[in-house]
Amino acid sequence: MSEKEVLYSQQGAVATITLNRPKRGNALSGPMAAQFVEAINRAIDDATVRVLVITGNGKYFCTGMDLTSQSNNDDDSPTASDAVASTQSMFTTLARCPKPTIARVNGPALGGGVGIVFSCNFRIVHPAAYFSMPEVHRGLIPALISEVIVPQLGAFRAKQYMLSGERVSAAEGYRVGFVTSVADPQDEASLDKKVQEYVVLLLQSGPGAMRDVKNLVDAVDSRGGNNKAVTSYVREAFGKMISSEEAAHGIGAFASREKPNWDEFGLGGVKAKL
Repeated sequence: MSEKEVLYSQQGAVATITLNRPKRGNALSGPMAAQFVEAINRAIDDATVRVLVITGNGKYFCTGMDLTSQSNNDDDSPTASDAVASTQSMFTTLARCPKPTIARVNGPALGGGVGIVFSCNFRIVHPAAYFSMPEVHRGLIPALISEVIVPQLGAFRAKQYMLSGERVSAAEGYRVGFVTSVADPQDEASLDKKVQEYVVLLLQSGPGAMRDVKNLVDAVDSRGGNNKAVTSYVREAFGKMISSEEAAHGIGAFASREKPNWDEFGLGGVKAKL
């Protein structure tokens, strides 16, 4: 039996999804992308999961699309079409996940790997890791990942990185602003420590409130300069929030000087264990 290309594990309220093709640099095949989407949906549907961590097994985080497998498929074949659909679904499903997501970038991220990173809310990066979109060096374009990357980087920086295919270090990514934190090069355990720091912070927050924050930011950002639409959405979001059971619990806990217990407010189809 072949080894799974995507691993899923859960510890407490944290689900970890691991890209597991280390001998291929965790390059993305069609089946692997489909497994990745299944893993994300599993975490979304499980109310006991409140934070997702995405990482890679081995030296690389993810080296992008597996061009070897793609070259064996006719561009118009159902197999090639399915692979493209699965890969695009991987980015959009992760980016739209209602739960907070952390990219634990254990090594270099190339092409589609950069897309996975940009689909996550937090990016904790190994100091030796780098980012590159070298598609143009192969006569290709980073089409599928552009949807999640361009809005965050902006047109100028996106064109620079996509046209040059240059390697962007972890430190430079932090300076530019698309990396949350870079691990300490003097401490081998620093990457996991920093991931855990954000996990602890996120578990202190209401699951519904975090979902609504993600929706709020996306909605306000997508409406651009339409001030009326933004004002209307913000008022509606505030009204729903302030009248929710989760808000009542959080405010009550604050008034009582107690820590709120968010376990009963988990998101998903699987009932949270109380």
